[in-house]
Formats: sequence, C-alpha cells, structure tokens
Amino acid sequence: MEAAFYDGNGQMIIQQHPDPVAAEGDAIIQVKATGICGSDLLMNNDKEEADELPAGHEVTGIIVDVGAGVDREIVGKRVAIETIGQGLACSTCWYCRMGQYRQCQNKTQAEGGGFAEYIKRKAIGCYEISESMTWDEGALVEPLAVSIHGIRRGMMNGGETVAI
Repeated sequence: MEAAFYDGNGQMIIQQHPDPVAAEGDAIIQVKATGICGSDLLMNNDKEEADELPAGHEVTGIIVDVGAGVDREIVGKRVAIETIGQGLACSTCWYCRMGQYRQCQNKTQAEGGGFAEYIKRKAIGCYEISESMTWDEGALVEPLAVSIHGIRRGMMNGGETVAI
C-alpha cells in the first residue's frame, strides 16, 4: 500500500509500506480521512531523520477485515478510530480494566498511522459513525473527544467562562 512519511527534510513523501495483517482482536480499516494534528506537525518540526512508520491519529474509515475473536459483523462498518489508547490497548491489564487505556502495560506496537491506505488497530477502539457523518467530520471525533475529556476533568458546566 502507499503511505505518507516525513522525509526528515520538512517534506512528506509517498512510498510503499507493507499492508497490515489482522491479528487476534484487530480490525483492518481502509482509511477515508485523516486529520493533520498540531502534534503531528510539532513532532516533525526540525526533525532530521525520516519516519519509519506513517503518522496520523485522527482517522476515519471502513473496516475491511478483522482478526480472530472479532465479530465479522463489523466488516463494512464506517468508524472513527481511537488510534493511540484503546486502539492499541490489551483490554485486560489493571489500567485497561479501569478505563485508562493510554496507561496500558501491554500495548500492541503500532505499525503505522492514518497517513496510509490502511491502518490496523484493536477492534475495541473502533467506533461506528452514522451514514450522515462525512469522512472529514469523522476524522474530528478524536480531537472532539480530547476537548470533552478536558471539560469533564476541569469540572466545567455550561455557561461558564474559560480561558483557552
């Protein structure tokens, strides 16, 4: 498959990357849209070495294959993907059982992000989106979730004034 990589000289290049293969608990998603996050840009600012894996974590697409232990009924579903936390988490360690997926002690190693034709993540980290949602809107589910999490952590209520 084709994927986009930072080349270490401030440019993105398109080159071949191996197709992902579903292992137990995984879903393979055909990428339809990926947001370009500020962290994607900052992580590559002044970087002099090329990426080995495609970046991109604000991803939406269609599930095209699943691994063992995953209900095949989800193949064909339109999804937004939690690519960093639940999308890589084991779902069995103490942190996962407490819902703290980003602290997972047994994370799957990412094999690339959404700047590619396909991405592999744990099926449990795929969230179905409606037919009425565009692919671009679906790619914004992850940054929206980050904002909502911040509001909840800050214990803010409607109508309050905040500084950003």
